[in-house]
Amino acid sequence: MPIRHYFGRNLTTLILLLILLLVLSACNSTLPHAAVTDQPITQDRATRRLAPGELLLAADDDAIPALFLDDTVFVSAQDGSREWRDDDLVIGVAINGDARAYPIRLLSLHEIANDTIGGQPVAVTWCPLCFTAIVFDRVVTTHNTPRELTFGVSGFLYRNNLVMYDHQTNTLWSQLLGEGLRGAQSGTQLDFYSSSLNRWGEWKTAYPQTRIISAEKLGLRAADIVDPYSSYYVGGAAGFDTGAERNETLSAKQLVTGLVLNDQARAYDLQAIAAENVINDTLDAIPIVVFYDSGFQSAHAYSRLVDDRMLSFERTDDATVVRDRETNSKWEIRTGIAQSGPLAGQRLSRLSAPLVFWFAWTDIYPHTDVYGMPIATGG
Repeated sequence: MPIRHYFGRNLTTLILLLILLLVLSACNSTLPHAAVTDQPITQDRATRRLAPGELLLAADDDAIPALFLDDTVFVSAQDGSREWRDDDLVIGVAINGDARAYPIRLLSLHEIANDTIGGQPVAVTWCPLCFTAIVFDRVVTTHNTPRELTFGVSGFLYRNNLVMYDHQTNTLWSQLLGEGLRGAQSGTQLDFYSSSLNRWGEWKTAYPQTRIISAEKLGLRAADIVDPYSSYYVGGAAGFDTGAERNETLSAKQLVTGLVLNDQARAYDLQAIAAENVINDTLDAIPIVVFYDSGFQSAHAYSRLVDDRMLSFERTDDATVVRDRETNSKWEIRTGIAQSGPLAGQRLSRLSAPLVFWFAWTDIYPHTDVYGMPIATGG
């Protein structure tokens, strides 16, 4: 069976979920989604020094069992649609022509899936408290030596965010920071792969050759898998109280796209991105652009520098294509590749820009600013 410890420590897992579910509240809402490319992302970010008491132990390590997957548990979009509903949230990843989908109903019970996509070892991670999906490159290079890591759920939370650990060095890693917090790899930063958090129906339409995890191949029935956080996502409660003053610029559960360059963090309200469609901006003196993807209801962020030339972008009649004002070249927003014009074939440098609840973003980046808005703090 391609999964280790699938039902390991059932009682501990149940207790953990029951504790977390105390913060849930019941109501219904339509949730937007979050971005797709086959290039790993290396992004300059200031390293974080762990302060005493910042790690909250919520459960034993592996009480929430990570998945260890191989090709045998994936099925075609047609077969997968017999198990999963079109409105199921999935994390979609496409690397080197290999597109895969990971249902959130399943990942909420595991939080990490170790897999290989398009020949690249990856960790598909999901933090239910933060509503954050991030895909990491599992190959970490230190002292010019690459090493493949596998990840598990440590049981710790760092400012409400998932803390992973790797089995090879036992380093603790923050999901949202993508950085080693404690251990041999402390201060090391993981590279990202772009991913998309959206509905299964939307993902398989955009990527018809995609494959999806089969619950049946795990010995389960998809219809019986319940996301224990489904009410929490749309309820009023927002993670655990860390004792820090909450930033009230936006509502706690407002979805934002977060960007960090060096030590400067900025949040982009997803509703504001949708309203403007194209945002030409500058962060830490670096010209960037944020595109709204109406099909995925998500955002894509890139550097606006191409061969040391700064571009500015505007929308076109095609929702998935933008135009740069300088050369009139047309660019596909999901890949960042110029389709036509003088810059045809050029590719924008993608930036890591996860979708995340506002409260979780400010827990990790308390000094963040918000695009187009003044900062407000609560009493």
